[in-house]
Amino acid sequence: MLAQPAAIVLAIRALSLFITWAMCAVNNRPFDFRAWDGAFYYGLASHGYGGFDPSVTYDLEGRYFPDAPMAFFPGYSIAVRLLGLLFGGHLLAVAVLLSVAASVVAGYGIARLARHLGAGQRGQLAAVALTAGAPMSVVYAMPYPEALLVALAAWTLVAVLEQRWVLAGLGAAAAGLTSPMAAPLIPAVVAAGLVHLYRAHTHRIATLAAVILAPLGLLGYLLWVHEVSNVRGGYFGITQRAWGNHVDFGVTTVRWIFDTLTQSRDAFAVLTATAIIAAVIAVVRTPMPWPVWLYTAGTVALVVAHTGIIHDRVRLLLSAFPLLIVAAVRLGRLRGRTTVLVVGGVVLAGLWFGAYSLAVWPSSI
Repeated sequence: MLAQPAAIVLAIRALSLFITWAMCAVNNRPFDFRAWDGAFYYGLASHGYGGFDPSVTYDLEGRYFPDAPMAFFPGYSIAVRLLGLLFGGHLLAVAVLLSVAASVVAGYGIARLARHLGAGQRGQLAAVALTAGAPMSVVYAMPYPEALLVALAAWTLVAVLEQRWVLAGLGAAAAGLTSPMAAPLIPAVVAAGLVHLYRAHTHRIATLAAVILAPLGLLGYLLWVHEVSNVRGGYFGITQRAWGNHVDFGVTTVRWIFDTLTQSRDAFAVLTATAIIAAVIAVVRTPMPWPVWLYTAGTVALVVAHTGIIHDRVRLLLSAFPLLIVAAVRLGRLRGRTTVLVVGGVVLAGLWFGAYSLAVWPSSI
């Protein structure tokens, strides 16, 4: 198990890039690592929040909106900027390498988490492959924070299950500075820490430190945006003005799914709706340690509950990776050839989905 997770992740990343490049070539569309939100994260690494091209900072009504980049959390871009100082300022190459390296680190965390969930060696490797080849995992080799977020979340959950409380608190704080999708990780760490404080009489200082540290990254960034932006409501006002994003407890998502499954002829939309439904059903029916379930359920709820852009929901569901780990645990109990065939088929389907989203679908990530 020392080298196998890295080998699996790197092989899948290479295959993903090849399939994406080939599909872009078939559709006469250039493959751009900085597609969609990747341009914002790359821009943050290059210029910070104040140096964006005015042509990309606008609101829903097409008006100039200089605070729009503050919708993107800084953790990943800060890491790219700092590493860029060591590699001569080649930030795009650094961003891609950071994402790939983070996906490798995530692979080892996922294998460790799968072991805690009852997987043997085959199940652990299946979990690594399923998460590395999940739909929209193409962003694990692009200037996107998802690979770093999954790595931090996986190892934070491992730290919670192993009662390494300071690491859990630091991991949750770093994840909270990386993406708003880390929000469900914070109550998982805090709740687990409080339960430990109530039940146990050991490591109390470390546990209390985790409870205090966990929310600092997310809350610190939200408070900073509230102070420096010119938008009422701070971060939440920015996302609503620029993307129409607010919490409606799933009303918009449910309506969109119903319309898509009854009227749409677009494969991407139908598959996105199906993925959301599958995630909701799985999180209700899937048993796992309660801190891991709390994180996973919170992630799925966050994906469903907000309005705004619908077509990026599969990318956001990458954070619900424990669902794939549980599936891998079950697949690992089958015959070896069956496990390989099923996992391989699912991975190829996931890589096709990511390539299709970049090469064919106009606005997906």
